[in-house]
Amino acid sequence: MPPVTHEGNWRDSLADVVWYHTLELPGGIVTPGEYDLRGVPDQIPFPSSLAGQRCLDVGVRDGFWAFTMEQRGAAEVLGIDVQDERRLDWPYPVPDLQPARDDLQSRRGAFQTAAAALESSVEHRDLSVYDLDPDDVGEFDFVFVGTILLHLRDPVGALAAIRRVCRGYVLINDVVSIALTALRPKSPTAALMTLAEPFWWIPNVAALHRYARSAGFEVTSSSRRPYLIRNGPGMRHPPIRRRQAAGKVHRQLLMRRGSPHAWLTARPLRND
Repeated sequence: MPPVTHEGNWRDSLADVVWYHTLELPGGIVTPGEYDLRGVPDQIPFPSSLAGQRCLDVGVRDGFWAFTMEQRGAAEVLGIDVQDERRLDWPYPVPDLQPARDDLQSRRGAFQTAAAALESSVEHRDLSVYDLDPDDVGEFDFVFVGTILLHLRDPVGALAAIRRVCRGYVLINDVVSIALTALRPKSPTAALMTLAEPFWWIPNVAALHRYARSAGFEVTSSSRRPYLIRNGPGMRHPPIRRRQAAGKVHRQLLMRRGSPHAWLTARPLRND
């Protein structure tokens, strides 16, 4: 879908896309996103000023974090994401990709619509995190990694690729397991999702730290415990069935309240 550049066009296209982020657009318009991140920058150490800095948003989706970087003074913002369902980290055997193709098609254009509405200059590129190369994209003063590692077969490899282009520091804000964090607070542990979808590892907080250190980062600060990211008006939950296992019912009830996350900041120990 080509970028939307005319005000009438962006307003006309609002209802044509499925929104992942809840965004505040001109004219009092609030998009019906699946996740409402609007209060999260004040819950985590997201910089209040990025004046003059070159920034990277890994897994940009509709652009909430990238637009926030721009609004906080970033000199340049690049947001990357994968636009081809065949390039996602599917488990084997690879399932029928038509539903994923339809889903991506319904979401395509959300970023362009929001960027046009906000008159944003954020650059959006179809690029896998694994393929980040300083010879291609340069280096960045600030990198944000939000809710993307659970979708990756190799989260440590992804963070190692991010380290190659990070000359400043990274803020990782990703899904964690509350149960594993409580049961094994000091032991890096992750649960492997067994779904026919691009969902992989759900770590405890200690494992999220281990991800970063194993990728060549020094952790400089972190949350002490998980917190919940609120669901937005576009979130749809599967029905709870009477005969489901108690543990599954508990997880579904928790997800109706929000998505458990933890954050950490880290600096690269070395650059390749």
